[in-house]
Amino acid sequence: MEYEITMPILSDTMDKGKLIKWYVKEGQYVKEGDKIAEVESDKAIMDIQTFKSGIVKKLLVKEGEEVPVKSVIAIIETKSQEETQKEKPKKETNEKTLKQSKIKSTKNIQIPPQIMNLPKGSASPLAKKLASKYNIDIEELQKKDLLPTPAHEKDIKEFILKRYFTPAALKLIKEYEIDENEFKLDHKITKEEVLNYTKQINIPKLTPLTPNQKAVIKTVEKAWSKPTYLIFDEIEVTKPKGIKLTAILIKALSLAMQKNPLTRSILKDDKLLTYPTSNISVAVSRDDGLYMCVIKNAEDKTLEEINEWLKTIKTKKLTIEDLSGSTFGISNLGMFNVKRFTALINDKDSGIAAFGKLIDEKIKVTFNFDHRILNGVDAAKFVNDFKEILKEIK
Repeated sequence: MEYEITMPILSDTMDKGKLIKWYVKEGQYVKEGDKIAEVESDKAIMDIQTFKSGIVKKLLVKEGEEVPVKSVIAIIETKSQEETQKEKPKKETNEKTLKQSKIKSTKNIQIPPQIMNLPKGSASPLAKKLASKYNIDIEELQKKDLLPTPAHEKDIKEFILKRYFTPAALKLIKEYEIDENEFKLDHKITKEEVLNYTKQINIPKLTPLTPNQKAVIKTVEKAWSKPTYLIFDEIEVTKPKGIKLTAILIKALSLAMQKNPLTRSILKDDKLLTYPTSNISVAVSRDDGLYMCVIKNAEDKTLEEINEWLKTIKTKKLTIEDLSGSTFGISNLGMFNVKRFTALINDKDSGIAAFGKLIDEKIKVTFNFDHRILNGVDAAKFVNDFKEILKEIK
């Protein structure tokens, strides 16, 4: 039987996934639970596995290709390893017999001269026409393995680009999507010439959005649709030596959330789902983008454990588990000398707290709440509990 592996849905906002890397090859035997591929969602990169054993019959998606969720990316022929091993001798015998029959069948066949000469100067009509325009000797280049056999129009175009543009210039014309015919192709064109051209014509550089950027866009667009309100306040906090300020704020929020169940709640359909643990989404700026990383069971963690989590989350390979399951959020821009700001609520969270710069042991904070989950009184109680708990944290 055939078992289909599909592009999984790894988040609520994911509609496409990119196949980053295959861990298997066609014809390879895999066991249930083996890693099959590495895929990238709109939020993170993670491995997917097979839930059945068998032979990899077909890999349907190339590495680097993006496909819609639920698309079939691989087919497994479900067989046990013993069944596979039993079939091998038969397969080898069949291959040997087939090879011998091919040798016998070709002994007395006369190969036409035109087929014998096919690899020499072999190209499509469009490729030959373009090569003629630029005085390109297809046959000579194919002898040197500089062109494939047969050559097509795209192969000739690629050769022309490499002939007349330096690697850096070629990279630029692809980034700016400039037609190479805009330049006089009679010399080696440099990066500086291309940059000068972009300035003269005022051409914008086209940068495709990363999956993370697409996810952020969907999240903020969704956030704007929520009925929210703000509470502005100022808190007092003493920062212990060796502990990040964000760790103290997370701890205080997590304990305040335990006293205020609605901050541990999300809306789903016509129900309010209230979770027992304080799972907080934390805005983390990394080299690969901005992420809302989720610290789980923060109420049970020590300041030192939260502090260590904040360090490791900056560089670790993020999984869906690292980015989901929160009910309240925190964003801290104090380290960038921002005194006060507002933050958008992440995904399904009930609210978010935005903290500014610590000045004379005081911080301006802006709370943003989802009015569908918490009303003003609920929010005020939570804010007051947070401020009281913060005084006790050392």
